[in-house]
Amino acid sequence: MAHQISLFVENKPGKLDAVLASIIGKKIDIKAFMIASAGKFGVIKLLVDEPFKAREMLKDAGHAVALEEVVVVEIRDMPQGIKDITDLFASKGINIENAYGFSVQEKPKSLFIIETKEPSNIKEIVTAKGFKVLSDAQIYAL
Repeated sequence: MAHQISLFVENKPGKLDAVLASIIGKKIDIKAFMIASAGKFGVIKLLVDEPFKAREMLKDAGHAVALEEVVVVEIRDMPQGIKDITDLFASKGINIENAYGFSVQEKPKSLFIIETKEPSNIKEIVTAKGFKVLSDAQIYAL
């Protein structure tokens, strides 16, 4: 399974810059990120090469941070690859709480990052249907 960093931040200029400066200063590589805003606050979600180190470093820097397990599924392309996953989840009554994706250099391969209440269950379901679920090490090797 993969791990994602989630930061709860005030939605104002300079907050993202401060987070990035902390990460860059510790030579942590970001593979993917997403920002969701909700009025005065937002959430920054990151896939980084050293998630446990990043969590501790960001926590020590005073950020509200959490480390969560996510399911990272290799799909053939977007949007059809995402549709294949959503078809599977709909047939099993599984809700996707949050998700984002990105393409990797080896086209037409893309990665779809999925947050659910039961990531271990989801991993079993998608692998049983022939999808490849990536670990932290596999993601960071890209």
